[in-house]
Amino acid sequence: MRPNIIFLLVDGFRADQCFGKDKTSVTPNIDSLIQKGMYFTNAYSSVDGTILSLRTIFHSLNPIKIGNRNKLTLQKNNLFEIFEKNGYEINGLIPDLKGFSEYANCFQNLNKTYTYWDYMGKMDKFLSNTSSAITDKVIDFLKSKESNSPWFYYVHLMTLHPLKEYFANHKNEQNSLNLGIGNFDSEEYGKGLYERTVSFIDYQLGKILENVNLNNTILILTADHGQSIPYQGNSEVDFQPKLENTVTIGKKLLPKSAHKIGGKFLHNIRKSVGKSKLEKSNKTLTNYEKRSRETFDNVSLFDEMLHIPLLLVTKQLKTKNNDKYVHHTDILPTLCTLANIEINHKIHGRNLVSLIEKNNSNDQAIYVRTRPYIDEKPDTRDLKGIRTSEYKYFRSQYDKNENVHLYDLKQDPYENNNIADENKELILEFEKKIIEFEENDLSNDDDDLSEEEVENELKKMGYV
Repeated sequence: MRPNIIFLLVDGFRADQCFGKDKTSVTPNIDSLIQKGMYFTNAYSSVDGTILSLRTIFHSLNPIKIGNRNKLTLQKNNLFEIFEKNGYEINGLIPDLKGFSEYANCFQNLNKTYTYWDYMGKMDKFLSNTSSAITDKVIDFLKSKESNSPWFYYVHLMTLHPLKEYFANHKNEQNSLNLGIGNFDSEEYGKGLYERTVSFIDYQLGKILENVNLNNTILILTADHGQSIPYQGNSEVDFQPKLENTVTIGKKLLPKSAHKIGGKFLHNIRKSVGKSKLEKSNKTLTNYEKRSRETFDNVSLFDEMLHIPLLLVTKQLKTKNNDKYVHHTDILPTLCTLANIEINHKIHGRNLVSLIEKNNSNDQAIYVRTRPYIDEKPDTRDLKGIRTSEYKYFRSQYDKNENVHLYDLKQDPYENNNIADENKELILEFEKKIIEFEENDLSNDDDDLSEEEVENELKKMGYV
């Protein structure tokens, strides 16, 4: 009998919160899974947005013709269709959002969606109520499965997602509002709120794992993309996403006797003092640290947005970590191999089981691009490029001479030093790779949402 599959995807989950020297989260359950399974330390998303990343995962196709940023259109031979045709009962638990509606119809279980949140007003209740409720639903499902038919259960966790709106609206109060994580909101469980929430997610994961029989079940844990999170280094000024917060900085720096004095004049003094302090501290920061100050929801192709965790736990794979460069497109063919399902159509991904067994050291270049902006008009902020084990290259999607970046990842893993100007020949080679990827496009054109629908959905997701 084919194995059951539980697919856990954590929205906005950075890989450096699973492992590595920068980790401050407390994740005993994830750590245990890493010891039991195959953890890919160099797994990457092609896109910095949820919907477009899911398209890559579900179809094993590079994001060449990515269509609308906010509507997931499932094409023929998607992951759910393939497994259903091979005898699997397809179930899922996903946020109740319009962009997710099409693939919600793939699931056979009745309670397949959950309410995202009533926007900012009740966000503090989202984690405490919804996260625990999701865990309970997953456990109820696992306890109910006694059929002879194999099942596939996809769970999309949004627990980290509200934090972007939180930081955008509580710029100087990072830890003042308890976002439902209870005892986990302390330095014991992470340096910042993001890290503490990861610890909370790990706790919820532990309760799920108590009900998973890994002898007959494949567990996959991954993310759609990473996330830009506030810099938690030893700077003189705490994280400030926007310069208008300089008023608060200035107030802290002025004598308490001056706090009671009102008026526009003192307001401007506070702002000037704060701005000066912020600019001075910025001079001591690296580009990586400065990027962390810009906005919580950065749209970019830096690794903090693309480096994701990818963990497979199955008795079919030997226990060890793997440092090969892998990609979202590799998930579908790998799961099919583990479930003994044959793929009879063209895909871009590789079967990681074969890659592991043959110890193939060939690195595969990854095609990367940002999600398009809402107006979907030519914009230099829309980026595309190539990532290899050694280099990251990206530039404007519409003009190869605009917004050009090149980083030596071996020497500069945090992408602080743009070396594009002195490496024109290397850039030319990457431009050739971009053309090769785009000429090998296997995707179909999709119908987009109307402009009004796009804007409404973006508001609902908290992007505008």
